[in-house]
Amino acid sequence: MENQCIMSIEYKTILFTSNLSAASRTAFRHALLLANQFDAKLILLHVMERSPSNYESYMIGLFGQERLQQVLKNNTEEAKHALVGKVTPKQMARTALSEFSKENETGEENYVVPPSQIVVKEGGVVEVILEQAAEKKCDLIVMGASEGLLSSSSVGGNIKSVLKNSKIPVLVVPVSHE
Repeated sequence: MENQCIMSIEYKTILFTSNLSAASRTAFRHALLLANQFDAKLILLHVMERSPSNYESYMIGLFGQERLQQVLKNNTEEAKHALVGKVTPKQMARTALSEFSKENETGEENYVVPPSQIVVKEGGVVEVILEQAAEKKCDLIVMGASEGLLSSSSVGGNIKSVLKNSKIPVLVVPVSHE
């Protein structure tokens, strides 16, 4: 009788949102695990709210100067732009999200990076996340919380707004202390 009360949950499309932080890397691993578990499509979303001039230093902080150059060179389209010194902030964000996937490739048969789509949009973070979730018919939103963001009674403004306004479940993953 108890099993009859349990609702069957199935995720077909998972929206992973990233602010390109260490917390995003941790959240991505959870999104990837769920996508594998449910054989779901994974959409990687970054909303550009920062000033474009800050993106290169932000990316260097995320990957380090050497690693960033290697990441850009490993991606053919970005490499063309890197060679002429014109990597746009959108391309940097797209490359970072692509690298999240590559970092988690294991080669194991039962664990693969599922079909995914990388989306980089400009605008208000909460509005774009909710629009993309609806447009892509997502069943779950996965967000990473910065260290200290979930401490005490405080939750970040973007996370709180997404939680309040989302029509689908939202998984908030705290930063890992591995």
